[in-house]
Amino acid sequence: MRRIFFMMPFLIAVAGAQTMTEVGASAAGSAIGSAAGKKVSDGITAIFNKVDKSTAKAAKQPEDNSKAAPLIEVGPATPKESVGESVPPPPPAPGHHASAKAAPAPEPMPEILPPPPPPLPPPPQMTAGDLRKVTNGMRREDLLKLGEPTSRIMMDDDGHLVETFSYADKDASIGRVKLTDGVVSSVEIL
Repeated sequence: MRRIFFMMPFLIAVAGAQTMTEVGASAAGSAIGSAAGKKVSDGITAIFNKVDKSTAKAAKQPEDNSKAAPLIEVGPATPKESVGESVPPPPPAPGHHASAKAAPAPEPMPEILPPPPPPLPPPPQMTAGDLRKVTNGMRREDLLKLGEPTSRIMMDDDGHLVETFSYADKDASIGRVKLTDGVVSSVEIL
């Protein structure tokens, strides 16, 4: 209990010092801000004074109007007669309708589209005879040229891509081809 009373004056002194520091910083910041604001205000006032002097000088009338040169010279308003030129008439005044009917808008031309491309031929069908031509080491691209499989199974086997293509002729299965990393590794003819 005695220790708390001993520390209390120290804590009050520290808290008071903190408050004094914050108040001093606030006062200094506002003084700096007002000084900067004063500079901006003086600059704007100087600009407006210069503009006022320039406009007063420009608005000043010469003492003797007869000596001043005219700003614009205008000649007599006489229409020119043009020979052979065709000038369209001015548009009708707003609110007045022309007696002639406006030409109907032309009908839009139907859009002509090119004919669609012919459908692609169906992929070749693998037959039992074609399947006998498949050999180990044949690449996937060459195998697919002979015919598309009816089903494909793909899996990973110790970092190697293993594919099994199954082939059928109508409803009867004719065989399977196993590929490893895109190359035929075995052929099974049923």
